[in-house]
Amino acid sequence: MFNRNWKAEIARDILALGSIIFYLLVVTRALIGPFWVFFFYLIIAALVLLIIFLIHKEFDTYISRGLILTVGTSLFYMNLLFAIFAFLVYALMIFSSYYLKNSFHKIVKGIVFAAISIIIAIFFSELITGFSIFNS
Repeated sequence: MFNRNWKAEIARDILALGSIIFYLLVVTRALIGPFWVFFFYLIIAALVLLIIFLIHKEFDTYISRGLILTVGTSLFYMNLLFAIFAFLVYALMIFSSYYLKNSFHKIVKGIVFAAISIIIAIFFSELITGFSIFNS
């Protein structure tokens, strides 16, 4: 009934929240909205992260995408309860990544590269749309 390594399976499931497929689901939802400032935030952050990846491949990309989604959705919904939940799930992502044997160094670089992507994405998405992601 249960996989012998159920902890690893759950950790992989949690880490999948930073997958490209899940990211695309959120992008598509923003596009259908249409929530342009959020859509541009997600696209710009993904492009910045892609450029970073082409230069420096040794970081946890799941952790990076997960933080971009966590921050973006928290800013977009502007709901404290949701933000707390999202950041708790993100903390579980970090723990899951480490549990699955990703190095602490790769995880930290994933967080730093995501932070760079987030700052750039917020600035340019607001510049392009004329709207703030903080009050979408």
